Amino acid sequence: AEKFLDKSEDLFLHSTNPNDALSNIVYNLVIDAWSRRIGHKSGERANEVLRRMIKNYKQTKNPSLRPDVISYTGVMKAYVTHPDGGKEALQILDEMKEQFKSGNVNAKPDFKAYAVAIDACVRNGLSIEAERLLDELDDSAKNQTIFNTVMNGYRIEGRGQEAETVLKRMIELADRGYRRCSPNSVSFGVCMEAWGRSKSRLKVHACKELLKQCVSRYQSGDSTCKPNLLHFHALAGAITSIGSQDRVSDVLSLFEKMEEQGIKPNRVTFNILIKTCASVFESEDAKKNALQVAISAFNSLESLGISADSITYTSMANVIKHLVNHPDEKLNAFKGIFMRSCEHGFLNQHIINVMAECTTAEQFQAITGMSSIETVPSIDTFPSEWSAFATVDHTAQARQANHADGTN
Repeated sequence: AEKFLDKSEDLFLHSTNPNDALSNIVYNLVIDAWSRRIGHKSGERANEVLRRMIKNYKQTKNPSLRPDVISYTGVMKAYVTHPDGGKEALQILDEMKEQFKSGNVNAKPDFKAYAVAIDACVRNGLSIEAERLLDELDDSAKNQTIFNTVMNGYRIEGRGQEAETVLKRMIELADRGYRRCSPNSVSFGVCMEAWGRSKSRLKVHACKELLKQCVSRYQSGDSTCKPNLLHFHALAGAITSIGSQDRVSDVLSLFEKMEEQGIKPNRVTFNILIKTCASVFESEDAKKNALQVAISAFNSLESLGISADSITYTSMANVIKHLVNHPDEKLNAFKGIFMRSCEHGFLNQHIINVMAECTTAEQFQAITGMSSIETVPSIDTFPSEWSAFATVDHTAQARQANHADGTN
């Protein structure tokens, strides 16, 4: 595309024929091409094209070469995945405003420009700036999607209170007649996850209240607020992270209520439950109960037609490490988990590390065929098919939960 632009400039940049005069359309197409290319340099390359257009506009005084809202928005879009994309987008948006003030009416930021800038800020940890941009929009221009985008930023940053404030604004605007701002099930789920990721001791209470609100709106006739797995997983995650003594029974009770509402559990549901069990340490009775729950959950997967994944086996390795006391039982349990994870291609480095920590060098070699005397062997030293489907990033649990209901 840039080569095409080079040729276009050679032929038409200094043309005196109005019909042949070069316009910003060609530059905008090249900027758009860069905005669709994945990579950190895309934003910089798109910005270079924009500066090239501005330079040629100043040299030729050709009004058709003056950048417009499409030009600037394209560059911001190219910066969305850049490490400093939020900061760059804010600067470009400010430049658009200055251009408009100086007489370039075609550079006035529109809703799409704000939406792209907000997305760039959210992806770069600048959620407060994203909300500031949201405030600049007229209420009539705001919609559910852009509110959810801002809340998602607060979810990523674990700022439950801020996310709930945004949710309340949605409800307030919807009550005032701006129905496009009405929250849906995703809005409540994202807000609950923001609370769940926060460090607040109020996170469980906040998630429960949000779930009640979501259910109430659905029961009152708002079909877009139908509760789903996302909400129950978010609340379960909050219960687990708070570390209450009754967290295993609380999560079990929550999932029972979920099934009573006709929502079927999936792999993530069981992973959360098993992970909750692995975190129990208060007393021997509590650990014994948690072990029974974890084993029952793990053994029930196959009968429910649910396959275990890397996170399931990782959580079970932690269950064995923390809850199984008898040496022989622990060794046999590790053998079983190791063999099954290898068989299904879900062995990962965490499982290997836990086994090396909890067994002797001789026991580890007997189970895996590898020596751990000098150092714990890397996952790369094992047959690749044993880890073909393993999760490399152990934060994938959160991402699984986000899309548990098929909603992106």
